[in-house]
Amino acid sequence: MDRYKGRIGAEHKRREAKSPKHFNLSAIVLFCCLFFALQTFGAEGKEEKKFPRAPEWSLKDINGNEVKLAQLLKQGPVYMLCWDLPCVNCIAELDALVPVYDSLKERGFQLVALSVDKPSDEARVRGFVKSKKWPYIVVLDQQQKVKKAYNIIIKPTAVLINMKGEIVFTHIGYKKGDEKRIADEIGKWLPEKSEEEKAGSTESQKQEDKKGGE
Repeated sequence: MDRYKGRIGAEHKRREAKSPKHFNLSAIVLFCCLFFALQTFGAEGKEEKKFPRAPEWSLKDINGNEVKLAQLLKQGPVYMLCWDLPCVNCIAELDALVPVYDSLKERGFQLVALSVDKPSDEARVRGFVKSKKWPYIVVLDQQQKVKKAYNIIIKPTAVLINMKGEIVFTHIGYKKGDEKRIADEIGKWLPEKSEEEKAGSTESQKQEDKKGGE
């Protein structure tokens, strides 16, 4: 019996010797190096973020002119906002975005107000827009085909479409102050300024600084 216990004890010691309790320091260093190498490779190997394509559309504006999304995108990004006459928040957002539009339109930015009012309300829509003096393109989606194509349920809902025809930002609902965030998002997708525009902006800033110092 003692001899049997001795054999078991010897075998246990041999197993302990073959299975070290602690990692070797060099093995830990090697593991860390491989980990960080894989992380770096993974970050560099990531594909550019893919955005959903914006469904193409062609609609009449309130003046009867045909407006095509593809044509608008040749000039710059488009912020398309779905609205109707009963939607108070829609109107509030469109009002709040006027200064944003005015400051960015020279860089190709366009805002499209997508009216989903009924055909029977067309005259009211036209009169309301003229009373507001909105500088936007207002198109009539009376059959709500564009609204459905973009899966819009809540009003106001707006989508920002870049010049590649991709939906890069969606804004649902509106509360005061949202226009700042919207402007920041639009700024990310504006065409780069030409050298002449940059020079003109610099000169204008100098003139403003000079006036401020006087």
